[in-house]
Amino acid sequence: MALVDHAKIQVLFNQTSLVEVTSIEKTTNSGQQRVDTMAGLAGFTPGSGDVSISLGFAIPISGPELDFQGICARGEYCTAQVVIGSKQYQGTGKILEVTEGQSVNANSEGNLSWVGELKARE
Repeated sequence: MALVDHAKIQVLFNQTSLVEVTSIEKTTNSGQQRVDTMAGLAGFTPGSGDVSISLGFAIPISGPELDFQGICARGEYCTAQVVIGSKQYQGTGKILEVTEGQSVNANSEGNLSWVGELKARE
């Protein structure tokens, strides 16, 4: 097997590139619903899909890179952009939950959950 370079995922929120990201997971939900009949699977019907992003981030002594908790508390719309290789997802949505904390002998860290519009990577 040949050695190859692998993609490093880049994350931007409101056009700000995040460098303190410790983990990211992007899930695309097509919204498609199964149509079953007595004979079995008959097809699918369109639904309202979405994209969700779970992000882990380190918190420097100066505080988080962006005011994720404030954006969440105010219910503001924000733009999320996830660049994977030569393609990217960019959509508008909301941060639904922010968790910030620290454990003994560990760095301060946080997690957020964002949900936004269904779009394909371009």
